[in-house]
Amino acid sequence: MHTLYLGPSWAVQSFESPGGEHDPVKTYLAQELGLTDYTSLALYANNNFDQLTLAQKFIQQHPELAPFRIVFVSANSLSYGYKIFNMSQVEFAKMFLTSNDPLDLVQSLEQKFYQHLNQLGVPVALIGAHTDVTCKSHDDITVIHPSWQNFLAKKCGLNSVYGWAADVAHGWLQGIVIPKVGQPEKFDLGRNPSPAVVDEIHKIIFDTWMEIEKHKLFRSCHPNILGNQLFAKEIADPFNNWIDNAV
Repeated sequence: MHTLYLGPSWAVQSFESPGGEHDPVKTYLAQELGLTDYTSLALYANNNFDQLTLAQKFIQQHPELAPFRIVFVSANSLSYGYKIFNMSQVEFAKMFLTSNDPLDLVQSLEQKFYQHLNQLGVPVALIGAHTDVTCKSHDDITVIHPSWQNFLAKKCGLNSVYGWAADVAHGWLQGIVIPKVGQPEKFDLGRNPSPAVVDEIHKIIFDTWMEIEKHKLFRSCHPNILGNQLFAKEIADPFNNWIDNAV
């Protein structure tokens, strides 16, 4: 059985500096877990649906490697929301920033992702990372751990939160959307963002990620080497059990 390793920058590498590109020493979750005989499709700045599309294409183009299974380090579905709602990126960003229940919107997008992921019809090990996993029961999806963010937060004595891609929304809060191609686009919201959005962004970036960074387990918006190593040890048993039994 051939394994596909999917995810965003959280899956690609550890971060000892904000950008990570010049870090002299790096690791990544698959390496720390001892994963072998796999193809990595993980890419920086990819959302969940980007990665899902890459997996679908790879499976279609390489039938000789079948059967497949997937290790999916969760990205986010928020930055794909404009396509689901059939809006421009700016329109969707404005809708999100003025929402009175932003986490409900985030979680509804994630549920759509889980449904699409399950439709691949292959075993999936899902690991909560850039966005926490709140997966409803699906036949082919096994949740290895719901929240890398909360695992690290607990190590630091912090309260549990719903971890999500607040850095994406923080960019919108500054009036910037990042298209797939071309330069960042600036926009004016034209009104104040909802207090709920501001509160939820602050809760993740300032109250959680920055605090984890102070405990030397995180850098900017990613786990560092130690953050990868500790989490790999935490999930080793359920992950290896899935590896041994996923058929």
